[in-house]
Amino acid sequence: MATFKVKLNEQEIELEAVRQGDMLRIWRDGTAVDWQIVTQDGAAYLLERTLPDGRRQRLRLAAHVTGDKRQVWVNGRTFTYERVRERGSGGPGGDGSLAASIPAVVSQILVNVGDTVAEGDKLILLESMKMVIPIVAPYAGVVTAVHCTPGESVQADVPLLSVEPVSSEQ
Repeated sequence: MATFKVKLNEQEIELEAVRQGDMLRIWRDGTAVDWQIVTQDGAAYLLERTLPDGRRQRLRLAAHVTGDKRQVWVNGRTFTYERVRERGSGGPGGDGSLAASIPAVVSQILVNVGDTVAEGDKLILLESMKMVIPIVAPYAGVVTAVHCTPGESVQADVPLLSVEPVSSEQ
């Protein structure tokens, strides 16, 4: 499960999401909504759910990511938001570790321990369901550990590498 704190229209919202196969469950304020992923083409999705009265609701969405800045198009409307993170909380443990959000296979490791990285740099490439998924640096830092190898199957939320943040005053 991934937890996100996002600012949307200057309001901070906490969401939790988990994907299993073609199902996506999203929690907000303790309420879960299940969506079926009908189609996916890169970062473009068609989601569908059945409402209590039997009608179907569909969402067409596409996303663009640059570092922590994200832009999402939902049914023709554009929303911009950013992830809210405390420095050093790059992964599930809050210790600077970074993890996959879904089960995947490590395709390439693009950094070594000791490398200095900038926010948004690609660190690892994963493959899942014929997609290439980059793991990017959430902030400028130094790679302190790599916990995976190319070709390895990895599960969601298992640390793949650790990045120690560097201060801009250094």
